[in-house]
Amino acid sequence: MPKAPNLAAPDLQFAIDIAVQAGQVLAQRPDSLQISTKSSSTDVVTHMDEQSERYIVEQIRRVHPTDGILGEEGTSVASTSGRSWIIDPLDGTVNYLYGIPYWAVSIGLRNDVTGEGILGVVYAPDLDALYATAAGEGAWKLHEDNWIQIGVSQCADLGQALMGTGFGYAISRRIKQGRVLTHVLPAVRDIRRLGSCAIDLCLVASGELDGFFEEGVNPWDHSAGSLMVREAGGRVSGLFGTQESNSMLLATTGNIYVDLLRILEAAESETV
Repeated sequence: MPKAPNLAAPDLQFAIDIAVQAGQVLAQRPDSLQISTKSSSTDVVTHMDEQSERYIVEQIRRVHPTDGILGEEGTSVASTSGRSWIIDPLDGTVNYLYGIPYWAVSIGLRNDVTGEGILGVVYAPDLDALYATAAGEGAWKLHEDNWIQIGVSQCADLGQALMGTGFGYAISRRIKQGRVLTHVLPAVRDIRRLGSCAIDLCLVASGELDGFFEEGVNPWDHSAGSLMVREAGGRVSGLFGTQESNSMLLATTGNIYVDLLRILEAAESETV
């Protein structure tokens, strides 16, 4: 397993180990996937998602039995330690189903009292990309067996910004997201929709995207990635002075944050 960067975060190596192990198993994608649906006919889950979550949960409960766990595929374990692991065992399931490489394992650790992130790991095996972060310690990417510190872009002109976004599965949400795009797209260089919120946020953290926004995200989608962006020098929030949530996640380099926030708030006011 890759060694963690030399940070003052005792659980980071553990998180890296289980993320990499789960990702390596997922990378051995079987020819036949057992598929079921969740919130809609297009919102799919495979037996590999469920297998990955079972493995991660087993490892956490073995090493940290008093920590809470919240997982996309239904795991909900109450914490008695004041900390909770927030896990997405396979972020980008539709990409995984179609053989598109933008999928990842995402593991975050949260302080339940403050709600703040403690650490985060995102592993994208098909991209050979491993990201790690810890509060107050910066954001890091493994490159040729060496950890390099990453940072958000220096883009200062929203009109030159390359943005990422995502879409939900409910028809009503997609219609609203389409309307929001009509506000954002004319104001930026272009928009990418890669299909994995965790990877998108890591690309913001590394300066490969200038920002990301999406309505409808869940904690497991962004727990690790939001901390990654903050530790890389970016800004993360919701709208109208709120924290990031299911209502909106906005993550950008600080130079364009206010301009994009104003556009999204104006769009929200018009589409409510």
